[in-house]
Amino acid sequence: MAAAFFALDGHGEPDDLLKASIFFDLRPLCGRVELAEDLAALPAREAKRAPRFMRSMVENALRRSVPLNWRGAFATQDEGGHEWLDLKLQGTAIFVDAARLFTLAQGLPMLGTRARLAAAAPGLRVAPQEAEAWVGAFEFLQMLRLRVQLGQGTVGAENAQVDAANRVDVATLNDIDRRVLKEAVRVSRRLQQRLQMDFLH
Repeated sequence: MAAAFFALDGHGEPDDLLKASIFFDLRPLCGRVELAEDLAALPAREAKRAPRFMRSMVENALRRSVPLNWRGAFATQDEGGHEWLDLKLQGTAIFVDAARLFTLAQGLPMLGTRARLAAAAPGLRVAPQEAEAWVGAFEFLQMLRLRVQLGQGTVGAENAQVDAANRVDVATLNDIDRRVLKEAVRVSRRLQQRLQMDFLH
């Protein structure tokens, strides 16, 4: 299975790359977990040998748009007077993709975005403050998603769309949350710029 993913010629379809990403997050849940340990460690061992595949994964990750326009303001979806921002697709997913790619490129076996970001930073020669900003921004976005999903945030609960659980109406956030959200999005943009610099140049 893993060999099939790594054998991609650098032109994998998005669906293939999504399946590969899911495989890279493999973890045993119950039973004889030791039987899955070697399989779970396989991607970290093999990814460095497949630069074209890694490049395809990076290109696919960079298709996610950071929700800031050229002026640095939120690029939201205006629907019925709401300024929607998808906290998953335009927020946490960017950190998840970057953390996975950074650790794969270094052959690190960590699972979980927070652990991956922290583990990858020294090998990338990232200042501790920047690594802390990665983790802090990711955790803020996760916290905001949970608030939305629990109905404790300002989300426009009357919206019954399937993706409403991950969307927030930016205009209804208080000033502090809006400012922290914007800074978290800026951090995600810097992460994407580092991906582009490290893998595509």
